[in-house]
Amino acid sequence: MTDTPPDRREVLRLAAASLALAAAGCDSGPDEFGHPLHGAAEGGGEAASFATVLELGGLGRGVLVRRRGGHAIKLEGNPDHPASLGATDVFAEAAVLSLHDPARSRRVREGGRPRPPAALDAALASVRAELLPRGGAGLLLVTGPIASPTTARLIRAVLQDFPAARWQQHDPLADDAGLEGATRAFGQPVATLPDFALARCVLALGADPLGPGPAQLRLARDWSHARAEGRDRGDLPVLMVAEATPTLTGARADRRLAMREVEPFTRAIATALRVPGLADTGTHPEAAPVAKALLRAGEAAVVLAGPSQPVAVQALAHAINATLGSTVMRHVEPPFARPGPMGDSALAAALAAGAVTHLLVLGVNPAGTAPALRGTMAQRPFSLHLGAHVDETAHLCRWHAPLAHELEGWGDTRAFDGTAAIRQPATTPLVPEARGLDDVLAALLGLAERGEALVRATWQASWGEAGFEPRWRAALEAGVVEGTESPALRPALRADWDPGPPAPPPSGLLAIFAPDPHLLDGRFAENAWLQELPRPLTKTAWGNAVLVAPADAAALGLTAGDEVLVELAGRSLKAPVLPLPAQPSGCVTLPLGGGREAGGEVGTARGFDAALLRDPASPWAAGPVTLRRTGQRAAIIATQTGMPADPPPVLAPGESIPPRAPGPSLYPGWTYEGQAWGMAIDLDSCIGCNACAIACQAENNTPVVGPQEVARGREMHWLRIDLHQAEDHTIFQPVPCMHCEKAPCEVVCPVNATVHDDQGLNLMVYPRCIGTRTCSNNCPYKVRRFNWFDYARSEGGLALRNPDVPVRPRGVIEKCTYCQHRIATARTQARLEGRPVRDGEVETACQRACPTQAITFGDVNDPASAVSRAKEEGRNYALLGELDTRPRTTYLARIAPGDTGSAG
Repeated sequence: MTDTPPDRREVLRLAAASLALAAAGCDSGPDEFGHPLHGAAEGGGEAASFATVLELGGLGRGVLVRRRGGHAIKLEGNPDHPASLGATDVFAEAAVLSLHDPARSRRVREGGRPRPPAALDAALASVRAELLPRGGAGLLLVTGPIASPTTARLIRAVLQDFPAARWQQHDPLADDAGLEGATRAFGQPVATLPDFALARCVLALGADPLGPGPAQLRLARDWSHARAEGRDRGDLPVLMVAEATPTLTGARADRRLAMREVEPFTRAIATALRVPGLADTGTHPEAAPVAKALLRAGEAAVVLAGPSQPVAVQALAHAINATLGSTVMRHVEPPFARPGPMGDSALAAALAAGAVTHLLVLGVNPAGTAPALRGTMAQRPFSLHLGAHVDETAHLCRWHAPLAHELEGWGDTRAFDGTAAIRQPATTPLVPEARGLDDVLAALLGLAERGEALVRATWQASWGEAGFEPRWRAALEAGVVEGTESPALRPALRADWDPGPPAPPPSGLLAIFAPDPHLLDGRFAENAWLQELPRPLTKTAWGNAVLVAPADAAALGLTAGDEVLVELAGRSLKAPVLPLPAQPSGCVTLPLGGGREAGGEVGTARGFDAALLRDPASPWAAGPVTLRRTGQRAAIIATQTGMPADPPPVLAPGESIPPRAPGPSLYPGWTYEGQAWGMAIDLDSCIGCNACAIACQAENNTPVVGPQEVARGREMHWLRIDLHQAEDHTIFQPVPCMHCEKAPCEVVCPVNATVHDDQGLNLMVYPRCIGTRTCSNNCPYKVRRFNWFDYARSEGGLALRNPDVPVRPRGVIEKCTYCQHRIATARTQARLEGRPVRDGEVETACQRACPTQAITFGDVNDPASAVSRAKEEGRNYALLGELDTRPRTTYLARIAPGDTGSAG
């Protein structure tokens, strides 16, 4: 972690893509980038949105791209895509910033020096000519996980032309143990697809299905729907989690079991459930009630094992599901082109197996995410890195070429359930020399086709020529290829299945490696939005810390911010510590993704690089690890350092909050002839994923302020998510402007800059504001942000800014507006069509992004509207309601779990 934070000018420079982006509203661009119309163009103008697909971990999530003047300015989830269902995650929302990142690689380079693109094409032609006579011996292709039908087709063609060549997929976060565990249980690798909508009892063993991942949006939506149905019938589904590292799923669990090792607990459950073919492996104090809950749910129960768990736990999870006869768990063939090990150890073996004379690293950065591999990657006669940045791997390779952003090029991919989607350009290409992975493979094959022609060839071979064009256009416009979901498999538990012998208990303090919630393994470290977005469970930003249990911290004499020397197997690094109540004793969590050496101005040296301690042979847990105080302090930047003053209520099933009668007020009353907008946020559905917060930032041109200003409490996010942690539950509470009916901010403004409009919105008239901040001082919710510096007019701006939202100058207060510009657009369209605004026609950015549909917005003057119905629920309450500010944003209280040990 850097000891000296950057000054204001450096922040303005490194965050330029987020700061001065207003040109999108006037820039010209091409009329068409493929086949754009997912929605009809308004007024004969450009397309309302383009349907395309973004990958995470090699698997697709469908998005709709809104553009202005040829530039992508905002992404929404594609409601027709099974992996997004209209929602977005933080990575999809931040993709538009990565597209406009000024630090993107822009030139082909050889030996670090710029070269014309034709020089690389000639080099690839020479490689082909050299390798053909010897069958490709010495060629190693390294890619990320490949689920793209077109990329898979081209790689197969490469391996056919060069039969002695090798191909290795690489992902430091891959679930290698999961594939091997399935093989032990079923005799074949399978992908698991839990259907949470059908689940009555879920047990997650070190798994984080509600956390970051390519299936998060679908799983979170299904979980929230199952919980809503359970509330209606008075029988909530049960979520139980056993884990060593705190996760979003663990935070939302009805029963969370913090434990250093999950395997003994899993074996005890399997024994209690009488899993066939398993010897009695003892008991565990927590196993009996959990097994009882699973038994009561029967076929509606499901057990999930996370990628950090050993092979034995993976196999045991499959065996338990088979014993329960779980109908919640569906199995399909893995969606990747070649299922197999993809972790660091697999790549290390590939690099060591035979002489590698020609190394092509396409779209991944193993030298950055797996430092242990750097020595084996260097000094090759020919090496090429294709990447979005001149990163750690680029520095080790002779050649480097800029990688086209997913929003700029053609391609295809599959979702976690196998559903295919075609990726099409949805924005003006910003890097003329950039090329796609498929383009590099085509050049290696000596093909003339590029881009769209390569993808079309794949689907022409699949569909045939008859009727191809209508089917092609339909797939582009819908954002999915109909009928491509993977068929279900029905694997049976092998009669001779064996999870293997129990692992010996580790000695000493155990180190647990975990992906950062926003940076993962560091692949998103260059994105300023994701760096500044507070992590859900620690509220840290612009860095990381070693997470330790409070008891262990006390025993070692450590407090938050103390710097320690972390030593493991002869390797060491320095890092600050952060005691976290949810961290179990006996182990520490080392978050990955920090401390990048070549992460650009945004990502370099932010935090510490836990990957330096990671052994490819034991990537998730290792020990013993020691922590030694250095006597120094290291800054931990956090946006919430204590517990919020007003904890949300937690209700028993069927309980209601007593209504609060409004008291007399000196403030004037308001009469609304038309709409009166309001919002309800369901805390029983919110999972704290931060999608709403970053969607608000993307929609409303909220600037990045940098680590120094965040450390001073000057973050600019219009929507924060308060974290309330009690002994038996955790609650995430999104807090935007409340749009109070009796707003304390309005009466104290000396220039009438904060005003109430005729639809109940509390608005800011920016030209009037003189920055006295009296409104902020008088706001009990602390949701008004003061713009300390002239972020909007800093140097280096690019065309990303949403032109529908005004750019705020320095020295004014800004805050949530309920996406007033979206309201105005819907009102104008309704007026043109001679009708009232329909319920649900206006969706705020936060509401649209939410995967669990926890946010409801609409007209509270309409008693039939969804928001009015939500506010009539017995769980509805106002934050700080005793102040009688009568906020338009209210909350639906969390429902406490029942007896998870017996109710199931």
